[in-house]
Amino acid sequence: MKHPYRWLQSLLAASLLTVGFGAHAQQAWRPFRPGLIYTFGASPAGTGASYGYTLRLDSAYVTAAGDSAWAFNRVMRDMTGKTPGDNSAYAFRKSRNNLFGQRLLWQPGSTEFTLETVTEGTAQIGAALRLRPRAAVGSTWLASGTSTMATLTSRGPQTVNGQPDTVAVITLSTGPVVRLSRRFGLLEAPQWLTLGGSPAQWVATQVPQTLAQSPYYPTTLFGLVPGDELGYVWDQFSYGPFTCADGVVLRRVVSRQLTSDSLVIQYREQRKGQRYGAPGCSGPAGAYTDPVMTGRWAFSLRTGKSPQFSALPLLTGEYAPAYAGTTQALVMGKGLMGLAVSGSCQTPMQIGYQRVYIYQAATPTQYRPGLDAQAWQQAFAVADAALPGPSGIGDVATYDVGLRYVRRTMPSGVVYTCGSATNYGGLLPTRAAQAAALATLHPNPATEAATLTLAQPARAGQTLRLTDALGRPVWQAPVAAGQTMLTIPLAGQPAGLYLLHLSGSEGNVATWKLTHE
Repeated sequence: MKHPYRWLQSLLAASLLTVGFGAHAQQAWRPFRPGLIYTFGASPAGTGASYGYTLRLDSAYVTAAGDSAWAFNRVMRDMTGKTPGDNSAYAFRKSRNNLFGQRLLWQPGSTEFTLETVTEGTAQIGAALRLRPRAAVGSTWLASGTSTMATLTSRGPQTVNGQPDTVAVITLSTGPVVRLSRRFGLLEAPQWLTLGGSPAQWVATQVPQTLAQSPYYPTTLFGLVPGDELGYVWDQFSYGPFTCADGVVLRRVVSRQLTSDSLVIQYREQRKGQRYGAPGCSGPAGAYTDPVMTGRWAFSLRTGKSPQFSALPLLTGEYAPAYAGTTQALVMGKGLMGLAVSGSCQTPMQIGYQRVYIYQAATPTQYRPGLDAQAWQQAFAVADAALPGPSGIGDVATYDVGLRYVRRTMPSGVVYTCGSATNYGGLLPTRAAQAAALATLHPNPATEAATLTLAQPARAGQTLRLTDALGRPVWQAPVAAGQTMLTIPLAGQPAGLYLLHLSGSEGNVATWKLTHE
């Protein structure tokens, strides 16, 4: 019986490692470990270092022979032989075999690990690759089938992605090379565990990461704070030769609430643009401005999932129903996509997703990306310490909407801007202006305390709340009806940017930025 891992819980993963391997020495050289995300890039052939393929162990069980087994997450694979990351791939099938096989095997008490693929019709023939990283240097063994031999050509100290370690190099008689790290597992192996010919060699580009350390973690992928603004362009799809409508969308973050197991971001959004009244299009020609809308994003910090972003946190090739109640449409991960930083607000790495659909009733095992109105894709800006401004801002493209403008406050208090705000004029009357009409905050910056002076006496049910720039609660107090001056204590708090929120019983919230020196 298989038991799915809660692969995001490091403590559980650590306990499973102990149960599965016993002594610490037996854990050394293990190619993959549960609870971790692995990232590989193709080298020298294929997509190069600008693309990241991510995978993980998905479940664990014991075989009939008594071996410990760990299965990789299932994926959607290209059917035409293209390398993962190739944007021209157009035909996919479901596969139990991931980049390096279907499962990892280990016989208790041994020092040998086996990567295994399963036969999938004519697309792939099952194979097993036996790895002995602790064998004597220069020794040879039967690695696969009846003729593929392996030789441990070297083992010695090396630096692995900036970390000191010991690395073993295994050369197969058919040509491919496998490299293993004592601490970090598999470093290099042939694509799809192909042991003959000249398969692409995939190389680890990052040490294994927990979800919280990975690009998929919600708090870093959505590093937005109240007041941050994102501007998008919208180009409505139309079947005819004419554009029906286009416009711009401005989104402003209202609040950010972080707990031990969740992240919730609330925002306001408004759209304006032009309808052209072309044949076959709905609505009269002319300019339009939609009402202000409010929205909410919620994320689990244990799983990385969000009801508003159904694709997150699917890894490369991993798939799920595109929406509830369908088996015809799937959303699949495209991996970490590297981009040349040339346009405004563009980051060097994005997490990509696309929808694929059953191609035809006669070919129910083949999936293809949608065309025209069904050509849905989505991308998220990966957090990058080298480019903190435009990175970690979440959704940068979904279907027919794409990011063009960013204005955000960094943790240091510096305001970062890219793109132009000109096209978004008149949208979302600023909360700063609304807040200024409600009250004044002084002194600001403040040292020991600040005072909020209300323009009108406080109403019953109001609450004053202070959070840090990441939305973590610092101080909170109820506001007595009739009060006009409220003191906010700052003594003992670290210097930096804080956010003061005045909320009412109706759910409305006014926010002020407060700098503590």
